[in-house]
Amino acid sequence: MSKGPKRNVAFIKPDEPDFLKRMKAQIGYKEGPTVDAKRQKIENFEDSDDDDREEREDELPQVVVLKEGDLTAEEAAVVEKEEEEKPADLTQKIVFKSKKSKAGGSSLDDVQVLNRKTKKKKEKEAKSKLSFADDDEEQEDG
Repeated sequence: MSKGPKRNVAFIKPDEPDFLKRMKAQIGYKEGPTVDAKRQKIENFEDSDDDDREEREDELPQVVVLKEGDLTAEEAAVVEKEEEEKPADLTQKIVFKSKKSKAGGSSLDDVQVLNRKTKKKKEKEAKSKLSFADDDEEQEDG
Protein backbone atom coordinates (compact mmCIF):
# COMPACT_ATOMS: atom_id res chain seq x y z
CA MET A 1 0.00 0.00 0.00
CA SER A 2 1.45 3.36 -0.96
CA LYS A 3 1.91 6.10 1.61
CA GLY A 4 1.42 8.93 -0.85
CA PRO A 5 -1.44 11.42 -0.80
CA LYS A 6 -4.88 10.00 -1.45
CA ARG A 7 -6.27 12.52 -3.87
CA ASN A 8 -8.21 10.20 -6.09
CA VAL A 9 -10.81 9.29 -3.50
CA ALA A 10 -14.40 9.80 -4.59
CA PHE A 11 -17.79 9.08 -3.04
CA ILE A 12 -20.91 8.21 -4.97
CA LYS A 13 -24.05 8.45 -2.90
CA PRO A 14 -26.24 5.38 -3.45
CA ASP A 15 -29.93 5.71 -4.19
CA GLU A 16 -32.18 5.78 -1.17
CA PRO A 17 -34.02 2.49 -0.52
CA ASP A 18 -37.74 2.37 -1.38
CA PHE A 19 -38.91 1.73 2.18
CA LEU A 20 -37.15 4.89 3.39
CA LYS A 21 -38.72 6.91 0.58
CA ARG A 22 -42.19 5.65 1.58
CA MET A 23 -41.62 6.39 5.29
CA LYS A 24 -40.39 9.91 4.55
CA ALA A 25 -43.39 10.53 2.30
CA GLN A 26 -45.78 9.39 5.06
CA ILE A 27 -44.35 11.69 7.71
CA GLY A 28 -43.81 14.60 5.32
CA TYR A 29 -40.02 14.72 5.67
CA LYS A 30 -38.27 17.40 3.64
CA GLU A 31 -34.61 17.18 2.68
CA GLY A 32 -32.31 19.67 4.36
CA PRO A 33 -29.30 21.32 2.79
CA THR A 34 -26.88 18.94 1.11
CA VAL A 35 -23.17 18.75 1.71
CA ASP A 36 -22.53 20.49 -1.60
CA ALA A 37 -24.79 23.38 -0.63
CA LYS A 38 -22.98 23.77 2.68
CA ARG A 39 -19.60 23.60 0.95
CA GLN A 40 -20.67 26.31 -1.47
CA LYS A 41 -21.90 28.46 1.42
CA ILE A 42 -18.52 28.12 3.17
CA GLU A 43 -16.62 29.00 -0.01
CA ASN A 44 -18.76 32.10 -0.47
CA PHE A 45 -18.18 33.08 3.16
CA GLU A 46 -14.40 32.83 2.77
CA ASP A 47 -14.52 35.04 -0.31
CA SER A 48 -15.97 37.94 1.64
CA ASP A 49 -13.09 39.33 3.69
CA ASP A 50 -14.13 41.63 6.50
CA ASP A 51 -10.79 43.44 6.30
CA ASP A 52 -11.43 44.66 2.76
CA ARG A 53 -14.82 46.22 3.36
CA GLU A 54 -15.15 49.81 4.44
CA GLU A 55 -16.35 50.60 7.92
CA ARG A 56 -19.94 51.59 8.24
CA GLU A 57 -20.72 54.94 9.75
CA ASP A 58 -22.04 53.44 12.97
CA GLU A 59 -18.80 51.44 13.39
CA LEU A 60 -16.51 54.49 13.16
CA PRO A 61 -15.00 55.90 16.32
CA GLN A 62 -17.00 58.64 17.98
CA VAL A 63 -15.27 62.04 18.14
CA VAL A 64 -15.94 64.25 21.15
CA VAL A 65 -14.56 67.81 21.22
CA LEU A 66 -14.27 68.88 24.86
CA LYS A 67 -12.39 72.14 24.53
CA GLU A 68 -10.98 74.54 21.96
CA GLY A 69 -7.98 73.05 20.15
CA ASP A 70 -9.16 69.42 20.21
CA LEU A 71 -9.26 67.64 16.86
CA THR A 72 -12.62 67.57 15.15
CA ALA A 73 -13.82 64.56 13.16
CA GLU A 74 -12.73 66.15 9.87
CA GLU A 75 -9.25 67.00 11.19
CA ALA A 76 -8.86 63.49 12.60
CA ALA A 77 -9.77 62.00 9.21
CA VAL A 78 -7.12 64.17 7.51
CA VAL A 79 -4.46 63.13 10.04
CA GLU A 80 -5.39 59.45 9.69
CA LYS A 81 -5.19 59.67 5.91
CA GLU A 82 -1.73 61.25 6.13
CA GLU A 83 -0.55 58.50 8.49
CA GLU A 84 -1.74 55.80 6.08
CA GLU A 85 -0.06 57.40 3.08
CA LYS A 86 3.40 57.94 4.52
CA PRO A 87 5.76 54.97 4.11
CA ALA A 88 6.97 53.05 7.12
CA ASP A 89 10.37 54.04 8.48
CA LEU A 90 12.34 50.81 8.33
CA THR A 91 15.48 52.34 9.84
CA GLN A 92 13.93 52.71 13.30
CA LYS A 93 14.17 49.95 15.83
CA ILE A 94 10.86 48.30 16.74
CA VAL A 95 10.17 48.60 20.46
CA PHE A 96 7.34 46.81 22.21
CA LYS A 97 6.22 48.37 25.46
CA SER A 98 5.05 46.17 28.28
CA LYS A 99 1.86 46.88 30.17
CA LYS A 100 2.27 48.52 33.55
CA SER A 101 1.01 46.53 36.52
CA LYS A 102 -1.95 47.99 38.40
CA ALA A 103 -0.62 46.98 41.81
CA GLY A 104 2.09 49.62 41.72
CA GLY A 105 5.75 48.98 42.44
CA SER A 106 5.21 45.87 44.58
CA SER A 107 5.25 43.43 41.66
CA LEU A 108 8.37 42.37 39.79
CA ASP A 109 9.34 44.08 36.60
CA ASP A 110 8.46 42.15 33.42
CA VAL A 111 12.12 41.99 32.45
CA GLN A 112 13.06 40.40 35.78
CA VAL A 113 10.31 37.82 35.42
CA LEU A 114 11.46 37.03 31.88
CA ASN A 115 15.08 36.65 33.05
CA ARG A 116 14.03 34.24 35.81
CA LYS A 117 12.03 32.15 33.36
CA THR A 118 14.94 31.89 30.93
CA LYS A 119 17.33 30.94 33.75
CA LYS A 120 14.98 28.17 34.90
CA LYS A 121 14.63 26.96 31.33
CA LYS A 122 18.42 26.84 30.86
CA GLU A 123 18.81 24.94 34.13
CA LYS A 124 16.25 22.35 33.01
CA GLU A 125 17.98 21.99 29.65
CA ALA A 126 21.34 21.53 31.35
CA LYS A 127 19.90 18.80 33.60
CA SER A 128 18.18 17.03 30.75
CA LYS A 129 21.29 16.72 28.55
CA LEU A 130 22.85 13.29 28.40
CA SER A 131 26.31 13.02 29.79
CA PHE A 132 27.88 9.59 29.74
CA ALA A 133 30.96 10.78 31.61
CA ASP A 134 28.92 11.50 34.75
CA ASP A 135 27.33 8.05 34.65
CA ASP A 136 30.73 6.34 34.40
CA GLU A 137 32.03 8.16 37.48
CA GLU A 138 28.97 7.21 39.51
CA GLN A 139 29.31 3.54 38.56
CA GLU A 140 32.97 3.46 39.53
CA ASP A 141 32.21 4.89 43.00
CA GLY A 142 29.46 2.40 43.74
